[in-house]
Amino acid sequence: MLSHLVFSYSRHLVVIEMDYMDRKYQRDQKPKVTIGSYPGNIERRIKRYNGRHTYGMDKMSSYSGGSSPRSKPEADTYEKGDNSSYDDNYGAEAIEEPPETPALGNPFRGMEKEELIRHSSKPFWWRLRMMCISVVLLGWLALLITVVALVLIYPRCRDPDMRSWWQNETMYRVYVRSFSDSNGDGIGDLKGLESHLDHIRDLGANTISLSPVYQSDDIDSDFNVIDHMAIDRNYGNMSDFESLLKAAHDRGMHLLMDFIPNHTSDLHQWFINSSKTSDRDNDFRNFYVWTDTPTNWRSVYNNGSWKTSDVRNQAYLHQFLPSQPDLNLRSSQVQEKLEEILKFWLTKGVDGFYIRNSGFMFEDYDLRNEKKSSTNNSSDPTEYSYYDHTMTYGLSEVYDMLSRWRTLVEEFSNTTERILMADARGNMDMIMTYYGHYDRDGVNIALNEVFLPEHGICGAPCVRKYITDWLSNLPKHHWANWVIGADDSARLGSRFNESYIRAFLMTAMLVPGTPIIYYGDEILMTDINVTSESWTREQSMRGLMQWENKTDGGFCSARSCSSSPWLPADGKFRTNNVKDKSKFAGSIISYFKNLTSLRQERTFLIGEFTTAITDDSIFSFVREFDGLTGYLIAINFSHEEQTRDFYTSHDSIEKAATVEFTTGNDVSYNMEDNVDTRSITLGGFQGVVVSWDYVAKEL
Repeated sequence: MLSHLVFSYSRHLVVIEMDYMDRKYQRDQKPKVTIGSYPGNIERRIKRYNGRHTYGMDKMSSYSGGSSPRSKPEADTYEKGDNSSYDDNYGAEAIEEPPETPALGNPFRGMEKEELIRHSSKPFWWRLRMMCISVVLLGWLALLITVVALVLIYPRCRDPDMRSWWQNETMYRVYVRSFSDSNGDGIGDLKGLESHLDHIRDLGANTISLSPVYQSDDIDSDFNVIDHMAIDRNYGNMSDFESLLKAAHDRGMHLLMDFIPNHTSDLHQWFINSSKTSDRDNDFRNFYVWTDTPTNWRSVYNNGSWKTSDVRNQAYLHQFLPSQPDLNLRSSQVQEKLEEILKFWLTKGVDGFYIRNSGFMFEDYDLRNEKKSSTNNSSDPTEYSYYDHTMTYGLSEVYDMLSRWRTLVEEFSNTTERILMADARGNMDMIMTYYGHYDRDGVNIALNEVFLPEHGICGAPCVRKYITDWLSNLPKHHWANWVIGADDSARLGSRFNESYIRAFLMTAMLVPGTPIIYYGDEILMTDINVTSESWTREQSMRGLMQWENKTDGGFCSARSCSSSPWLPADGKFRTNNVKDKSKFAGSIISYFKNLTSLRQERTFLIGEFTTAITDDSIFSFVREFDGLTGYLIAINFSHEEQTRDFYTSHDSIEKAATVEFTTGNDVSYNMEDNVDTRSITLGGFQGVVVSWDYVAKEL
């Protein structure tokens, strides 16, 4: 074994090399005197030597001057007991030292700090340290990247979208004139409506949309308004309205009013003033649309859209009745007046407005003729459907005005949100534009009336198209709605049988969106037999509400109306009325209440919607959200019994589920039954809602 002793002084190195015999051989020899056997003992031994012997420092200094030292002894080890020594100017003398065991594996033991620093500064150790630090840093970096990747890749718990009252509630449309008469004059009124607020609330419908109740002329129409800031005497007075509004709010309900901005009555003071003269000193001269050269435009009632005023000697536009002149919404004065109307009712606490005939609000600025429609087969130029109406309906200014009104109602949304909805009609792109135009918000609800014309049977493909078309075209961050009944469409109970209605209600009430029902739908009232013009109030879907089996169906709060009801009572009230139907758990009104209650489950309020099995017979979908109960809604829209494996149709559906709700007692499943989702059987027009506990998804 070869050891090196490095001694440094005045920038000189003294290296004493010593050879050691094999350890076994050394044990057989006499003890030897060793000077600085290992580098770790250098300083200790030098100190010992300096303490015992004379060290030739002066002679060492002479070596620094460039002269060669004397020859060293040929050997630096001596036998024990040998008195010989050497003194060749080194000043060191051999002494007897006990043998030491080398500090195997630790050659730096005993070194001073400075010596350790010197050794640690060597390139080998520096590189070793850098390698170790690099390994540690790379390890931390790899760990950080792994953590970030897991955070990004692993499914996150999502924050639910915030929902407002109008998104969570079911809306109840009331035709006030037919709902309830409080004073026996044969006309429904605001006090009569107030007396039945608890019925509407118990249905689970906490938003009421009123038909027009503004002061109007004696023409048989709801849209001949002569004062937008007054209540028509047939419905009560302003005190009655304020009482109704307060009673609704006290019950946690909301109230919407109709808003009619397109036209007024020809007896409105605005029109009377505008008709006087076209002179510039007439402040009302441009309140309506006037012209000297009428166009070929037709009204929706298939007559000409222009009527000449004998006073002004010009023709005014009316897209509906001649007694309903169109307002000129391009006039800033008209815009200000309409905003005053909105502010008036918002200040009273109204929760929003249903904008009627909204697509007709603007006409072509240059009053150009309409072109023949390329999609309609009409060959009669006197019919409304003969033209394409690009000059009179759905102009871009309509959407600008809706955005302006949306901004206005939001200014009143301090304690509760105020909303706008409109009767959007046309193709899907046109309807969706009602939600917003050029990055400006439009109405909150563009009414989805696509289903209203359907009669007989709308099977699974039809229902799928109705639901998915609307949801897929809906602009981001906007809300769907499902109009089930309206005051200008045939009643639900006249269009379908009860089995189909139960199946459809389960769909419309449990998909995302606000369901809008029409008064009387909760007991499946049907159309009455009346014969009248399409523009009059007397329409078949506006029959008297059937409250109980009494005279006139309980329409009058008194025992009977002192005057005949404005429409004849339908004799069906004797067997179909609210009071009697409410007694039976299996009735349609109980079914409706159960659906609105289920709809309040948090999963249905905020959960995602995904279709499951959708084929020629079955329409099914899943509602789910992180951490919440999952639901499968499966409905058979055919006449035949159907069995399907729903487990494989969506990755979150569990094999074992619990029955939460069915369309009726004829379904083979009972509430709280355990079912295997791999095989669910449904009879014709039957539906079932099953649930399972949330299971976290794995990577």
